[in-house]
Amino acid sequence: MRVVVAITALTLAFKLFWLWRLPGHGLVGADGESYLGGVDALDKEGFFSKSRNLHYWPAGYPILILPFKVFFGSSFIFVVALAQSLLYSSAIITFIKELSKRRLNKTLIPLALLLNLSPTLSLNSLVIGYEVPTASLLLFSVSALLKYIRNKGFIYLVLASLSLSIASFMQPRLVLISLGVLIPFCFLSFNLRKAIMIFAIAMSIVLVSPLALALRNLAANDFFAVSTNLGVTMNIGAGDNASGGYSNDARGVECSTSEEANPAKSDTVLVGCVVKWYAENPLKAITLFVNKFVFHWSPWFGPLSNGTSARNPWLKFNPLVDISSTTPTGYQLIFGEIGKAISWLWLLFSIGLLFRGFIMLRRRGGASTVLAWSLMLPVILNSISSMGTIGDNRFRIPTLTLSVILQGIGLLSLYQKNEYKVGIDGPPVRFFVPSWKTRHSTDNLHP
Repeated sequence: MRVVVAITALTLAFKLFWLWRLPGHGLVGADGESYLGGVDALDKEGFFSKSRNLHYWPAGYPILILPFKVFFGSSFIFVVALAQSLLYSSAIITFIKELSKRRLNKTLIPLALLLNLSPTLSLNSLVIGYEVPTASLLLFSVSALLKYIRNKGFIYLVLASLSLSIASFMQPRLVLISLGVLIPFCFLSFNLRKAIMIFAIAMSIVLVSPLALALRNLAANDFFAVSTNLGVTMNIGAGDNASGGYSNDARGVECSTSEEANPAKSDTVLVGCVVKWYAENPLKAITLFVNKFVFHWSPWFGPLSNGTSARNPWLKFNPLVDISSTTPTGYQLIFGEIGKAISWLWLLFSIGLLFRGFIMLRRRGGASTVLAWSLMLPVILNSISSMGTIGDNRFRIPTLTLSVILQGIGLLSLYQKNEYKVGIDGPPVRFFVPSWKTRHSTDNLHP
């Protein structure tokens, strides 16, 4: 673990040094100006500000970073980056430490390197945006639940649920992804009655934060909604002329919402229009869903890249950007047929490693099986969420910590086959198996 801590600390120091040398000592993400506008509105008008930035985009992230502006003034953007980077580094160390209890010692340093040096994850921890903080909190929640299974300490269930709740506060769609974390841990680790009880407690905590956002909007704007951009987001990815992503001139589907003065009602009407269009155009819907899936998993740069990740700091260092912008030959190399073939191979290889990592971790049995599902299911649910809205590779970031871990395990399993023997981590785990029916109680999964 000392090596893991050293790697993480060194990476953190290099990131902060680089950020401090930038003009303004800060970076703004895709929706950064909107979040900063929300912070300004909260600072000037108070918690119940009527600013559109606080209901169109969820108000959770601006609320969480507001104290940094209050206490640090003009330096707050750098301090937010520092806090987010510390959160990400702590999440890595916490997860690797818990993973060390699972007899996967040969994977610890490689996974620590992958998480620290993943350019999009690591560098986006410096950016004003919810993506990497939520990815860090997902990793914290998985670590806490692993410890709960091992130690039976109720506090770890609470910490895991609070992590998911804060993540959902920043981005409400993380409620869906939280199900992917909690369902395997509850229903694969305990008998049915206990699983239902634990799941109910955990989800009650998770749902507190979205409820708080909806109540804030009710007090400030007279409508009960977490945010008012779901319909608009869904509509961008739908319609006869849509590609499924942002890079098109489509205007979505026809929908009369002008008579609805209430933004929440207008958003609900628009969601209904999009759903109706999908139902009436199933073949076009299937094509768009496939496109959105591909866009969601597309590379950060190149001919297949699609999304709102133009401000990804990794693009400042990515050599492909320089190659494509230097000469016409370089542009043709990256965006021509060779570039397209390499992009498709990258996409398919990434997904292939993801599934291999899942299979290899699951086959170990015991808590490793639970971990495999709780890493994989949130990634799948996040992909489905994109397929229902917009195919955007930036939307992949909140679950990128989980997918990088599975991809890393998939890659390492090619060379460390003894680490992934069937049953090495305990008996197989099955859904809804009462503890009295197995020699090893599912209430006592061991590392």
